[in-house]
Amino acid sequence: MKLELFFLVFFSCHLSFAQVGINTTTPNETLDVNGTLRIQNTGTINSSKILGRDTNGTVGTIDVGDNITINNNTLYADGSNQYGIVNIPITANTPNTKIHDLDLDLGGANAFKTVFRLTGANASFTITGIDGGTDGRHVLLLNINSSNMTLDHENVQSTASNRINTLGTPSEATSGQGAIELVYDGVLNRWLILNVRN
Repeated sequence: MKLELFFLVFFSCHLSFAQVGINTTTPNETLDVNGTLRIQNTGTINSSKILGRDTNGTVGTIDVGDNITINNNTLYADGSNQYGIVNIPITANTPNTKIHDLDLDLGGANAFKTVFRLTGANASFTITGIDGGTDGRHVLLLNINSSNMTLDHENVQSTASNRINTLGTPSEATSGQGAIELVYDGVLNRWLILNVRN
Protein backbone atom coordinates (compact mmCIF):
# COMPACT_ATOMS: atom_id res chain seq x y z
CA MET A 1 0.00 0.00 0.00
CA LYS A 2 2.85 2.39 0.84
CA LEU A 3 4.50 1.63 -2.48
CA GLU A 4 1.31 2.38 -4.41
CA LEU A 5 0.84 5.65 -2.50
CA PHE A 6 4.46 6.60 -3.21
CA PHE A 7 4.03 6.06 -6.98
CA LEU A 8 0.72 7.95 -6.98
CA VAL A 9 2.23 10.99 -5.21
CA PHE A 10 5.44 10.86 -7.27
CA PHE A 11 3.70 10.75 -10.65
CA SER A 12 0.97 13.28 -9.77
CA CYS A 13 3.61 15.83 -8.71
CA HIS A 14 5.59 15.14 -11.86
CA LEU A 15 2.51 15.48 -14.11
CA SER A 16 1.47 18.82 -12.60
CA PHE A 17 4.67 20.38 -13.95
CA ALA A 18 4.81 18.42 -17.21
CA GLN A 19 5.15 19.97 -20.63
CA VAL A 20 3.73 18.19 -23.65
CA GLY A 21 5.31 18.50 -27.07
CA ILE A 22 3.61 17.60 -30.33
CA ASN A 23 6.07 17.23 -33.19
CA THR A 24 8.87 18.53 -30.90
CA THR A 25 11.14 16.83 -28.36
CA THR A 26 11.83 20.04 -26.40
CA PRO A 27 8.51 21.68 -25.38
CA ASN A 28 8.83 25.22 -23.99
CA GLU A 29 5.23 25.67 -22.80
CA THR A 30 2.57 23.46 -21.17
CA LEU A 31 1.51 22.52 -24.70
CA ASP A 32 4.07 23.12 -27.46
CA VAL A 33 2.80 22.34 -30.98
CA ASN A 34 5.19 22.38 -33.93
CA GLY A 35 2.75 22.34 -36.83
CA THR A 36 -0.67 23.60 -37.85
CA LEU A 37 -3.20 24.21 -35.07
CA ARG A 38 -6.84 23.21 -35.57
CA ILE A 39 -9.67 23.48 -33.05
CA GLN A 40 -12.86 21.55 -33.75
CA ASN A 41 -16.42 21.54 -32.39
CA THR A 42 -16.53 25.20 -31.40
CA GLY A 43 -20.23 25.35 -32.30
CA THR A 44 -21.85 28.66 -33.12
CA ILE A 45 -20.11 30.84 -30.56
CA ASN A 46 -20.03 34.60 -31.04
CA SER A 47 -16.52 35.39 -29.90
CA SER A 48 -15.12 38.73 -28.83
CA LYS A 49 -11.53 37.46 -28.98
CA ILE A 50 -9.14 36.12 -31.56
CA LEU A 51 -5.91 34.17 -31.18
CA GLY A 52 -2.62 35.88 -31.88
CA ARG A 53 1.01 34.81 -31.80
CA ASP A 54 3.85 36.81 -30.25
CA THR A 55 7.45 36.89 -31.51
CA ASN A 56 8.29 33.78 -29.44
CA GLY A 57 5.45 31.79 -30.99
CA THR A 58 3.30 31.83 -27.85
CA VAL A 59 -0.41 31.94 -28.69
CA GLY A 60 -2.72 34.18 -26.64
CA THR A 61 -6.11 35.83 -26.89
CA ILE A 62 -6.67 39.33 -28.25
CA ASP A 63 -9.83 41.36 -27.59
CA VAL A 64 -11.38 42.60 -30.85
CA GLY A 65 -13.53 45.41 -29.42
CA ASP A 66 -17.09 46.49 -30.05
CA ASN A 67 -16.74 47.68 -33.65
CA ILE A 68 -15.02 44.56 -35.01
CA THR A 69 -16.78 41.29 -35.81
CA ILE A 70 -15.51 37.88 -36.92
CA ASN A 71 -17.40 36.10 -39.70
CA ASN A 72 -16.05 32.98 -41.48
CA ASN A 73 -12.49 33.67 -40.25
CA THR A 74 -12.56 37.26 -41.57
CA LEU A 75 -12.39 40.40 -39.41
CA TYR A 76 -14.85 43.17 -40.30
CA ALA A 77 -14.60 46.70 -38.93
CA ASP A 78 -18.04 48.27 -38.48
CA GLY A 79 -18.16 51.98 -39.25
CA SER A 80 -14.62 52.04 -40.61
CA ASN A 81 -15.77 54.09 -43.62
CA GLN A 82 -15.93 57.22 -41.44
CA TYR A 83 -13.00 59.58 -40.96
CA GLY A 84 -12.19 60.88 -37.50
CA ILE A 85 -11.50 64.63 -37.52
CA VAL A 86 -9.43 66.60 -35.00
CA ASN A 87 -8.29 70.23 -34.71
CA ILE A 88 -4.53 70.81 -34.59
CA PRO A 89 -3.42 74.34 -33.60
CA ILE A 90 -0.59 75.75 -35.72
CA THR A 91 1.61 78.63 -34.55
CA ALA A 92 2.54 80.69 -37.61
CA ASN A 93 2.67 84.44 -36.94
CA THR A 94 5.41 85.39 -39.41
CA PRO A 95 5.39 84.57 -43.15
CA ASN A 96 7.05 81.29 -44.20
CA THR A 97 7.13 79.79 -40.71
CA LYS A 98 8.83 76.37 -40.82
CA ILE A 99 7.28 73.51 -38.84
CA HIS A 100 9.69 70.59 -38.46
CA ASP A 101 8.45 67.11 -37.45
CA LEU A 102 4.81 68.19 -37.00
CA ASP A 103 3.40 66.23 -34.04
CA LEU A 104 -0.14 65.04 -34.80
CA ASP A 105 -0.05 62.57 -31.86
CA LEU A 106 -0.57 59.69 -34.31
CA GLY A 107 0.45 57.08 -31.75
CA GLY A 108 -1.66 58.55 -28.95
CA ALA A 109 -4.97 60.38 -28.72
CA ASN A 110 -5.22 60.75 -32.52
CA ALA A 111 -4.37 57.13 -33.41
CA PHE A 112 -7.78 56.67 -35.08
CA LYS A 113 -8.08 60.13 -36.64
CA THR A 114 -7.56 60.70 -40.35
CA VAL A 115 -8.46 64.35 -41.01
CA PHE A 116 -6.31 66.94 -39.22
CA ARG A 117 -7.88 70.40 -39.35
CA LEU A 118 -4.96 72.86 -39.02
CA THR A 119 -6.12 76.00 -37.20
CA GLY A 120 -4.73 79.29 -35.92
CA ALA A 121 -2.12 80.16 -38.56
CA ASN A 122 -1.93 83.92 -39.17
CA ALA A 123 0.77 83.64 -41.86
CA SER A 124 1.95 81.17 -44.49
CA PHE A 125 3.68 78.08 -43.12
CA THR A 126 5.74 75.16 -44.39
CA ILE A 127 5.67 71.64 -42.97
CA THR A 128 9.00 69.84 -43.45
CA GLY A 129 8.02 66.52 -41.82
CA ILE A 130 5.33 64.70 -39.85
CA ASP A 131 6.17 62.71 -36.71
CA GLY A 132 4.93 59.18 -36.01
CA GLY A 133 4.41 57.63 -39.45
CA THR A 134 3.68 53.89 -39.66
CA ASP A 135 3.32 51.79 -42.80
CA GLY A 136 0.00 52.50 -44.51
CA ARG A 137 -0.97 55.37 -42.17
CA HIS A 138 -3.26 57.74 -44.04
CA VAL A 139 -3.64 61.43 -43.10
CA LEU A 140 -5.40 64.39 -44.67
CA LEU A 141 -4.07 67.82 -43.67
CA LEU A 142 -6.95 70.30 -43.96
CA ASN A 143 -5.77 73.92 -43.97
CA ILE A 144 -8.74 76.06 -42.90
CA ASN A 145 -6.60 79.21 -42.67
CA SER A 146 -6.51 81.86 -45.40
CA SER A 147 -2.70 81.63 -45.47
CA ASN A 148 -0.85 79.14 -47.67
CA MET A 149 0.27 75.72 -46.45
CA THR A 150 3.37 74.20 -48.10
CA LEU A 151 4.87 70.72 -47.73
CA ASP A 152 8.60 70.54 -48.54
CA HIS A 153 10.24 67.65 -50.40
CA GLU A 154 12.92 65.81 -48.36
CA ASN A 155 13.73 68.76 -46.10
CA VAL A 156 16.80 67.85 -44.00
CA GLN A 157 15.57 69.93 -41.07
CA SER A 158 13.15 67.12 -40.21
CA THR A 159 14.14 63.67 -38.95
CA ALA A 160 14.75 61.35 -41.93
CA SER A 161 11.83 59.02 -41.13
CA ASN A 162 9.46 62.00 -40.82
CA ARG A 163 10.28 63.58 -44.18
CA ILE A 164 7.84 64.07 -47.03
CA ASN A 165 8.35 62.86 -50.61
CA THR A 166 6.41 65.11 -52.97
CA LEU A 167 7.03 62.68 -55.86
CA GLY A 168 9.13 64.86 -58.14
CA THR A 169 8.38 68.46 -57.19
CA PRO A 170 10.33 70.66 -54.75
CA SER A 171 7.14 71.25 -52.75
CA GLU A 172 3.35 71.08 -52.84
CA ALA A 173 1.11 73.84 -51.51
CA THR A 174 -2.41 75.06 -51.04
CA SER A 175 -3.41 78.59 -52.06
CA GLY A 176 -5.00 79.48 -48.77
CA GLN A 177 -7.61 76.95 -47.74
CA GLY A 178 -7.16 73.44 -49.10
CA ALA A 179 -6.17 69.90 -48.28
CA ILE A 180 -3.17 67.64 -48.86
CA GLU A 181 -3.59 63.88 -48.55
CA LEU A 182 -0.63 61.68 -47.57
CA VAL A 183 0.18 58.04 -46.85
CA TYR A 184 3.24 56.69 -45.02
CA ASP A 185 5.43 54.18 -46.88
CA GLY A 186 7.18 51.93 -44.35
CA VAL A 187 9.68 50.66 -46.94
CA LEU A 188 10.83 54.15 -47.98
CA ASN A 189 10.24 55.52 -44.46
CA ARG A 190 8.68 58.62 -45.98
CA TRP A 191 5.31 60.33 -46.23
CA LEU A 192 4.07 60.30 -49.84
CA ILE A 193 1.69 62.96 -51.17
CA LEU A 194 -1.33 61.39 -52.84
CA ASN A 195 -3.50 64.40 -53.57
CA VAL A 196 -3.58 68.21 -53.33
CA ARG A 197 -6.94 70.03 -53.32
CA ASN A 198 -7.37 73.81 -53.34
